Amino acid sequence: MIVTKCLRWSCSLTAIVFALSAAAAFAQDESVSEIRYKDDYDQLQKIVKISEPAKRAEQMLSFYRGRSDIDPKLSEYADNIFAKDLEILNKQGSYTAMKGLSERAIKLRPKFGEAYFFYALALKFDKKTNEAMNAFAKCYLIPSTFQKKAKEQLDIIYRSVSGGSLVGEDKIIKNAQKELK
Repeated sequence: MIVTKCLRWSCSLTAIVFALSAAAAFAQDESVSEIRYKDDYDQLQKIVKISEPAKRAEQMLSFYRGRSDIDPKLSEYADNIFAKDLEILNKQGSYTAMKGLSERAIKLRPKFGEAYFFYALALKFDKKTNEAMNAFAKCYLIPSTFQKKAKEQLDIIYRSVSGGSLVGEDKIIKNAQKELK
């Protein structure tokens, strides 16, 4: 009887210790996440203060390179900053810079729709029609703010090379889909 009570007491004590350890570990993980979020946010704020779009985009690429596990909210914020910089470069006619930055962003983050869009615009400017159509198709397949514009651009280019028809465009989209997997 005494052994049974001691055994119950021991099991109860073990359960309490385990529960407290788990709670402490969870609290520690949560504080590490909060610290990482704050550090990432602070770093993004430093990048935002850079006035030149190409330099800011370069810094954003460095940020992406060092942060594969960024919080989704901060990732969306960073993506918007990067896309706005590419849009500015596009309006300035800085296609070479836009192409290089987009291409590097795609290598770091292969499902970055906005980067595909601006990469495709630069390819279109360079008259690399097939590559541009492929990049527009990839942007169209990835959820992003430029999905609809990518499809419109894809349609325009495809019609220009196929005598005004969209017959066969689906092959380009299917091929792009395979490449994205």
